[in-house]
Amino acid sequence: MGVCCFTISILNTLLMWAVMACDNGDVADGSSLRHVLVVGGSLNQWKDMSSSEWSDYITTLRTSVEQIGADWLTVYPYSGTSDSMTDVHLIEKIAQSCGASLVGGKLLLRGVTSVVIDVCADGQQRFVRAVNSLSEEDITEKNLANAILHPASCEPDLVVIFGDPTQLPPSLVWELAYSELVYLNIQWPNCNIEDIELAINDFQRRDRRFGGVDS
Repeated sequence: MGVCCFTISILNTLLMWAVMACDNGDVADGSSLRHVLVVGGSLNQWKDMSSSEWSDYITTLRTSVEQIGADWLTVYPYSGTSDSMTDVHLIEKIAQSCGASLVGGKLLLRGVTSVVIDVCADGQQRFVRAVNSLSEEDITEKNLANAILHPASCEPDLVVIFGDPTQLPPSLVWELAYSELVYLNIQWPNCNIEDIELAINDFQRRDRRFGGVDS
């Protein structure tokens, strides 16, 4: 299944979810979505996507998330080996395709739902990058979270991972602490509407503990 079919499936699913949310007034605040993080595809797969595919992919994802009132959509690769020169070309291609600007090494599209695209596929590298940016500040949990997630203003509520549920993506470190993880054990971006429905329904059924444990 191509990228266009994949993003259209997400759009249809999230539109359905928005309707359900309007009819579900007794859902606790902890089940609301302000920030969705999508993790999928290797860096090589990202590089193989054409400019038009990137434009369609990000535009449709952004429209989808706007329908459910989320403030932020962040997109990470699942894994891959970075090469500074190749990464620069990838960033330029995505920026030109989507009209994004470069902010702190990440791509940003501002709007009702702002989109952050980070080509870093190494969560430890992202962590080190954030620490280095705080060289003149006190390293507190809040400051570190802001540096890692910047320019997004809040932790991800939902992380949708396209990959094996027995493994954690190498591109994630900090983002695992408070987010709800939903695995889709399929190859990115091969996904249909039923797959996304399962992820969203799973999220809505959960009693979020924001990093805590059952008493």
